[in-house]
This record gives sequence, structure tokens and C-alpha cells, in this order.
Amino acid sequence: MSLKRLNYFNHQFLEESDFKAEQAYHIESRRLHNRLLHSWGVAEGFEVRRKGEHEIVVDPGVAYDREGREIVLQSPATYDVIPYSEHTVFFVVVSHKEYSDKADFRSSGGVENFTRITEGTEISFPHEPALDGSVIPLARVHLHEDSKHILHVDTEIPQRRRAGAQANSVGGWLRLPFKPVRMDRMRVGNRLVATPYKDRDAEEEFIIDVASTYCGQRGARGTMGVPTPPGASKITAFRIAGETAGSVQMELYRTGWNLEEKRGERTPLIKETVSEASFHRHIDLKDDLQYLNPESHALALSVVAEGETTIWLLAVHFE
Repeated sequence: MSLKRLNYFNHQFLEESDFKAEQAYHIESRRLHNRLLHSWGVAEGFEVRRKGEHEIVVDPGVAYDREGREIVLQSPATYDVIPYSEHTVFFVVVSHKEYSDKADFRSSGGVENFTRITEGTEISFPHEPALDGSVIPLARVHLHEDSKHILHVDTEIPQRRRAGAQANSVGGWLRLPFKPVRMDRMRVGNRLVATPYKDRDAEEEFIIDVASTYCGQRGARGTMGVPTPPGASKITAFRIAGETAGSVQMELYRTGWNLEEKRGERTPLIKETVSEASFHRHIDLKDDLQYLNPESHALALSVVAEGETTIWLLAVHFE
């Protein structure tokens, strides 16, 4: 469907539908721009702070949702959060809301109606927030176990994301050759940990060429970081292509820093083994593993080849 704008001319008679069409044209054009060229999230403000034992204050701010709608709070809003949640941990989220204000109600000539539509905000307190951009998570609130008062309010959470210009590389396949650093694994206590490779007699090194990476019959291990495009908030799929006379085991990890738990991140996303002589394996990630914090998460790949192997392509699909 095409966008239409009014074409004015002298002696034209304008009806109610014409004025609504004029508004709809500008609203849809603006939201189309917001949606396609900017990521959803908090643009400014919307800090959340504790006020006493029962209340929080949401500061003025501007945010954008996944539909490109502006969410604007012009003055601080105070909420008593104790009655809102049955849980000791819950989130503060904000969303777009349109409503009619009683102050804009008019009656004239036998006609009654509201003269304005107010575009405002709605603050809610879910136990788990939606992460699809329909609402904007702002903070997490921790209550005392008796749910009678607030322990603390945490705004450094991975669910809170900042709006910004969309990077051109977000929303598609990032393609790259496998260029690994040689690694080995050694046992420390009850754990297998990665350490720089030292025993050169156990396996061969990956030989890195311009277009591919190769190892001989004794196999090899390698690891590499996967570049994450600025603004990417999801990884939805992974591909690897090559040839092997044995097998190839790959492990993809979400790494970086876990803001929520304030610790290093090492979450396995994919663990897959291929043994086809010529392979092009496509793997879709489960929904609960797709999330990436645009500010703190990174990706790393480990590959273990057993037998003569050549790897030609790695690809990761970001959103």
C-alpha cells in the first residue's frame, strides 16, 4: 500500500477524513523512519530510582518501541510498587499508550467529543519482560522476602537497551573465513579449560590460507572471536561449510560480560558435530539462546577437527 498525502487546491472542501489522513501520513512516515533506521530502546532519561521503602521514581525520558512509536515521559512519575507484584523480583517497563484526556472533552452544537488524542506512556511491572520491543525494560526491582519493602533497584540490566542508529550490517548474515588461534585443553581440577597449545606432537596446527583453513590427518584445534555488528541484539542462525575425512566438532559461545549477574559470560549456544565428506551445515538457534546485549556480549567459536579437514566458510545471522 502506498503512502498518500493531501493535495490542496483552491475551493477544495475538506472533511473530517481529510484531516485524519493528513495526520496519518506524517505519523506513519515518521514511524517508518524510526523503525527502519533506528533500533528500539531508551534514547534519553528513563532512569529508575528508589524513593523510600515502597516507592520508585521513573525520571522523564524518551524511548522508541519496535513499531517506531515515540514514548515520551515529560515529568517524574512515582509508583508504590508493593501492590503490583506477587514476586520478590520484577521489572519496570514502559510502553506507548494513547488515550483521551477528560480536559479535552468538548460539547458544542449538540456534538460531544474529545478534541485531542494524548500520546503518553504506560508503566507496568511484569515478572519477566517481553524482549521483542513491544515494551521497553527500564530496571529490575528487588523486594525483601516478605514483599513489604524495596531492597534495591537495578538499572544495569541486559534487558535495558539503548536506542540508536541501525548499523548497516545488522539484520543479515556476517560471513567470514575460519582464521583460528591454535588452542589445546588441559584438565584443571574437575574442569577442562582452554590454554595456549604447547604439545606440538599431539595434533597438527591449522594451516591458514587466503580462502580456507586446513589441517592434516592428525587433526587440529582452533578458536576465534566472531565479530558482532554494533547494535546487534540477536543471533538467530549459524553456518559452517567445508570438507573432512573425519569429523568436525564446533562450539559457539556467548562471551563477554554478564551485566545482570556481574560476572564473565560463557554460555554455550551451539555444540554440533559434522562428519559428511562435504558439508554445509545450517543451525537455527533456540529462542532462549538468541539474546545478545549490544553493549556487553561477544561471540567465540571453538573448532576441533579429527582427520584431514578444510573449512571454507563461517556465517552468523544477526538481528
